[in-house]
Amino acid sequence: MKLIQLLVLTAIVFLIFNRGLCAKNFNLNGYVNDSLTGETLISANVTIVETRQGISTNNYGYYSLNLPEGNYTIAFSYIGYITKTVTIKLNNSVQLNCNLVPQSLQFDEVVVTGKQGITERNQVSLNSVSIERIKSVPTVTGEPDVLRTLQLMPGIQSANEGATNLYVRGGNYDQNLYLLDEAPVYNPAHSLGFFSAFNADALKSVDIYKGCFPARYGGRLSSVVDLTMREGNNKKMQLTAGIGLIASRLTLEGPIQKEKSSFIVSGRYAYPGSALNMLDKIKHSTFNNNNKIWFYDLNAKANFTIDSKNHLYFSTYSGYDKFYCVILNKSNETSWGNFTSTLRWNHIFSGKWFMNLTTYFSEYNYSYTIYNDVRNFLWKSKINEIGIKADFSCYLNQQNTLRMGVNSISHEFWPGKITQSDTSSVVKEFMLDKKQSFENCLYFENEYKPNHKLSINYGLRMSLFTNLGPGKIYTYNADRTRVADSTEFKNFEVINNFIGIEPRLSIRQKVGENDAFKLAYAFTKQNLHLLSNSTVGLPTDTWLPPDKYIKPQSSDQLVAGYYRSFKKKTLDLSIETYYKKLRNIIDFKDNSDLLMNKHIETQILSGSGYSYGTEILLEKKIGRLSGWAGYTYAKTKYKIPGINNGYEYSPRYDIRHNISLTGSIEANKKWSFSSTFKYSSGGFITLPNQVFYVDGATFFDYGAKNNYALPAYHRLDLGATYTSPKNNYRRFKSQWAFSIYNVYNRKNIYSLFVQQESWYFASASVAKMYLFNIIPTIAYNVKF
Repeated sequence: MKLIQLLVLTAIVFLIFNRGLCAKNFNLNGYVNDSLTGETLISANVTIVETRQGISTNNYGYYSLNLPEGNYTIAFSYIGYITKTVTIKLNNSVQLNCNLVPQSLQFDEVVVTGKQGITERNQVSLNSVSIERIKSVPTVTGEPDVLRTLQLMPGIQSANEGATNLYVRGGNYDQNLYLLDEAPVYNPAHSLGFFSAFNADALKSVDIYKGCFPARYGGRLSSVVDLTMREGNNKKMQLTAGIGLIASRLTLEGPIQKEKSSFIVSGRYAYPGSALNMLDKIKHSTFNNNNKIWFYDLNAKANFTIDSKNHLYFSTYSGYDKFYCVILNKSNETSWGNFTSTLRWNHIFSGKWFMNLTTYFSEYNYSYTIYNDVRNFLWKSKINEIGIKADFSCYLNQQNTLRMGVNSISHEFWPGKITQSDTSSVVKEFMLDKKQSFENCLYFENEYKPNHKLSINYGLRMSLFTNLGPGKIYTYNADRTRVADSTEFKNFEVINNFIGIEPRLSIRQKVGENDAFKLAYAFTKQNLHLLSNSTVGLPTDTWLPPDKYIKPQSSDQLVAGYYRSFKKKTLDLSIETYYKKLRNIIDFKDNSDLLMNKHIETQILSGSGYSYGTEILLEKKIGRLSGWAGYTYAKTKYKIPGINNGYEYSPRYDIRHNISLTGSIEANKKWSFSSTFKYSSGGFITLPNQVFYVDGATFFDYGAKNNYALPAYHRLDLGATYTSPKNNYRRFKSQWAFSIYNVYNRKNIYSLFVQQESWYFASASVAKMYLFNIIPTIAYNVKF
């Protein structure tokens, strides 16, 4: 991999000096918008008909083309919208904005409204999922769920049924970066992972980069989930609401100044605890349960068009959970919440130069309460970060689009504080030392298109991560069992630095009009570590920076793929093969003590790993019938000295085979139907090989780590949506959504528990835990 990094760096230096950078052209730029709402359209296609070359709009709906003087026909297209062509005589630089009209669904033929086929896109391992698709996928809760939909994509695994955590190409769930309007969200889960934190009503686009992501993204190894919030309708007021068995939603949007500025406020409140209490009351004559399980999400955004060259955006998100479940543990209560806030300024210096200046704040706080007669205590912890970054796009000419940027982040970590929850507690107050660090990054990347068949994206990301005082750094003996010395650092005194240089390269070569081959390489680093020994993502998980003993994680990933478009680009096939080498990944010693341990580094071991696999995706996005079929073969192994006797072992989420089928069909103007089928081979857990009974005590011999493969998982979900025919004649529009989760009532194993059968003999049994049976749900949606 060192040789590959050297070759990539050499290629970058060579390509920087290609001759196309100095060509003189006139500039054509502008924004592409929805004609009905004024929302900007992300990744809309702007194509020069004469040369078949073009560009996609950025995350703010902006495009820029540099062309020689002459007459041109420009085609604007986007999935689900009528393609618009404009003829222009270009003899000076001009701004040309375009409003696209949504295409009404035609039932007598397939309507192709224009899209950038998978063969035109340079990026590998990128999946974009529309909000309409997310809302059509049946779920166990009846609520549209972003992360559950992403789990149906090839290369993305789930370790437990019901959990929304993503395991991407052999990486742990802490190796995913979730960006909501460019602010990171540290815990994207509600109710211990049964819901995701992202309200689909508030979102405009969802993209996931599963590997080899561009240089503008960094800080994680496995994936980047980039979510953009809607901006609100700038033409008229609009109210949308939904009522379900588990949750209810309300969204209000409209213009602040018509066609100049708009807002959107979207809220969701879920009450699964009340539903669980009601179910228990129906099943039992004696009603004793008092489950308190609820959460809320609140999204808000406003945008202002100052003039043709300046836009302001302000967005915020707040989410909070309370989880107390009598069935699972009546002595524990957990609560946690995320908060983000983003302020952005878009400025066009000239047609060629586009700037996005962003400042953001993100905080994740969590608490854990023990109810016990003797040791009643409350544990609290949190992490926050403040960031500022400037991103520049320079549309140099038809062949080159240059991006560069710089950002600075301040991290603060509160690993934990314990206080008495009442006067009867014998627990003494205790707090771990606060930690702080700064991270500075610089990147550049260029997309070079010498012709419409060849495209090369090369880039480099450089980072400096600095830990600062105050703090105490311990020195241990060789096996980290005893403190040998310690060093005190004053406030803002530099403790240590970690430097990262991360090259990225991707190449796309079209063969004919409908086939393409792509090759990509990326070296990535991750400084932050999540300390967790669960697979569901508990609120007690703790984020920490790297230090003297816990080094930054890194990975090399190589991806090769074949891509083909069928039937006038309405059907896309992709086949990707990847290999990923992991370094400095962490795991924990047996019986490790993680909670409130000021010597946490003594409980952690690090090593290496690898993952490889093949992913196949056949996707149809246009027409009455849409959906996708995906298959993944994957293998992941870790090797960490001190764990499993130094031999390779499979992590919990090492799942060999994964099949997903999802589709929806518009039967008529009233009814639409959807279905999802998922199959995956079992993951791995550790079970004892033998049981011993010695001197009145039972002992378990566990042998190798993760030595048992769970049975295969599979289920079928069905959904149906009824749209009232009266919607065509009134402003008030209504819709009923029905779904059935796990139609054939498959008892998929959630977990296994080893139970001692006798206190006098060496015998034990394994108990199986099933989470969901067949579950029907119903929801009612209205729109004004």
